[in-house]
Amino acid sequence: MMISSRLISSSTSAAARRPALQATKHHFSTKKPSSSSTSSTSKLSTAAAISVVCSLFLLSDPISSVLFANNDNDDVNNSYWAKDLQQEMMRGQQQSIQQQQKYLTGGSKLRNAHKFGSGSGDQSTSQQGGNNDNTPTNSVTDLPNQARIVIVGGGFAGLHTALALAEKMSLMNNDSANVDDGSVTLPPENECLQSKSNRSTNSWHQWRRWPFVRNKSSTIHNNNRNQKSCNANYEIIVLEANQIGVGSSGRAKGLVVPGFQVPLEDLEEGAIDNDSSDQHWTVPSLLYKLESILPRRQAAPHHPRYTKDVVREMYKLSYIALDRLRSIVNLYEIDCDWVESGAVEGSIHAMEEEDDEEEESGGCRILSGAEVNEMMGRRSSTNGNKDLYQWGEYDPGCAAVNPLKLTIGLADALERWGVRIYEHTKLMRLVKTVAVTDESSNDSGGKYTLTTNDGSTIQCDHVVLCTGANNLSSDVSRRLEQSFVPIYTWMAATEPLYDECPLKDGVDNICDDEKCQQVKRPAPMCGDDHISLNYWRNNHKDEGRLLFGSLADTIALPDWLISWRLRNAITEVYPQLNNVRFDHVWGGKLAFAPNSMPLIGRDIDYDDIISDATEKSQSSKNFSTGVWYATGFAGHGIVPTAMAGSVLANAILEIPDQQQWRLFQTYFQPSSFNGYPYSRLGAGMVLSIYNVWDWARKKGIPLPALPKLW
Repeated sequence: MMISSRLISSSTSAAARRPALQATKHHFSTKKPSSSSTSSTSKLSTAAAISVVCSLFLLSDPISSVLFANNDNDDVNNSYWAKDLQQEMMRGQQQSIQQQQKYLTGGSKLRNAHKFGSGSGDQSTSQQGGNNDNTPTNSVTDLPNQARIVIVGGGFAGLHTALALAEKMSLMNNDSANVDDGSVTLPPENECLQSKSNRSTNSWHQWRRWPFVRNKSSTIHNNNRNQKSCNANYEIIVLEANQIGVGSSGRAKGLVVPGFQVPLEDLEEGAIDNDSSDQHWTVPSLLYKLESILPRRQAAPHHPRYTKDVVREMYKLSYIALDRLRSIVNLYEIDCDWVESGAVEGSIHAMEEEDDEEEESGGCRILSGAEVNEMMGRRSSTNGNKDLYQWGEYDPGCAAVNPLKLTIGLADALERWGVRIYEHTKLMRLVKTVAVTDESSNDSGGKYTLTTNDGSTIQCDHVVLCTGANNLSSDVSRRLEQSFVPIYTWMAATEPLYDECPLKDGVDNICDDEKCQQVKRPAPMCGDDHISLNYWRNNHKDEGRLLFGSLADTIALPDWLISWRLRNAITEVYPQLNNVRFDHVWGGKLAFAPNSMPLIGRDIDYDDIISDATEKSQSSKNFSTGVWYATGFAGHGIVPTAMAGSVLANAILEIPDQQQWRLFQTYFQPSSFNGYPYSRLGAGMVLSIYNVWDWARKKGIPLPALPKLW
């Protein structure tokens, strides 16, 4: 019995142990998958980290600017403006085309070289092939080795600066009292901007008293040509990396409007003396706070906050520039399809109290949503849905223009002054020249040395950088290298719509005491306040094309995506055009500073004495030489570039009481922080968020207000 009970007890113990062993086996068997799962998770985390690092690398500014910069539509030749110009030239100026094509290949080329002639007496110094021995040549097409002022960039800003300098120098030479009144001056008969070849000093102040030598002879060294020839030591030359009109100036929407990208009321709201209790956060104010706590670039002073009077003075300068631009077009007889069309802007947002209280002046007026639709040729909503535009504004003082024709016309006006424009000439390096003074002549030969893409060098006293959205290397300007973000925008020209074009010319009834008459009113330039900035116009011709622009991206998009998004945008405004064909699609880069204001001023990195950028410290410096800049017009540059040209010309020529460049230099200087090396990625994310907010508000989805972009 005892044995059997032991056996039973033993068997019972064994049976009891079996579940324990099985549980133990199960426990160990479940731990093995846990280890494998941890290993898989670790691998996935590593792969994800590598993907993030690779994505950040690819999306960084240096890499993305190369990978995503090329697009077939990023070409002025695809634009409607270029096609329109080519058709006109083919109709009546075939010979002119052939003359232009003669110098489209090779290195640095003088634009319209046939205008300047050539002769053995021309002292141009060839630097091709390393010839640097100052040996005279018989060609005027070679780059000079010296110049007084070198303008870098052949867009609106560079051409306006050169033209303002030429005109003001002529007035100074004639002891005119109207140097600083913003007037436009045509070149006198046979006058040519050139340096005095036997000048005994290189003093800037003496040069100001005799800016150039008049060339009284209409035939120089070549009796068979009625051309003017200048010496090698030129007063003003313009360097253009490609061709005149190829950049954003020649591809613009063609809206001639004063002011800046940032409305005056928004600037006043951000002024330091704004006593309004209803102040909104803005992206520039947030960046200002961030910049104030970040370590600043060496020699980059922290700029003070502006006042209302400062921005009002800046806006006043832009209205003066609008009058000057009109005078330039008229006096120089620039054929640029100028139309006094006015402009209307619709708002997708509900009107705020400050908008309702805004004063109407100069013909400007507030529009209801129905009035906006009427002026834009839109059909009001008939299905009970909320209409796209809630209200709007109309400004009759705006105009429409063909920007490519205007750019070429400005270049032609410069050549009437003898100013030479060298195309396909890119600035690669800018250094301050070590002064080596010749005691016998007191001539240092120029304070700055510029090196171009073909190895040529130019010495000069002043450099003006007007390079637009093309990134400058640190070898040219560290201050501008990372001061703005390039933003891509795109336009499309529809097929001819004729009577089906929704944006048509209007008719105004003008009545006096005796009778009434109908006056044709051109169709206005149109736009809205989407973050992506829709803008459109008709081409003011019988064929009735609609030119529609939109989108704001930090990389160049593929063609199919551009066309698809443009079609969606134009269909939202004009639903009846959902199947319209696009005959031309083009686009390009715009230079946006973090505060969306233009950058105009002096690069103090090249100054001998670096001090705070206040009026007191700046006024104590010697400005007989300098490196200046005008860029960052944010797609709003046709008028502000004319203003910048006059402002910088006054600064370079040291015209008393006309030093308004200090306003921009002091309060809107280049930012030392733009998000580099992820400025494109950061700006793209911000734009995407604001686009989503626009979409949600149009759908009636309540969302909290975001800080204003400007």
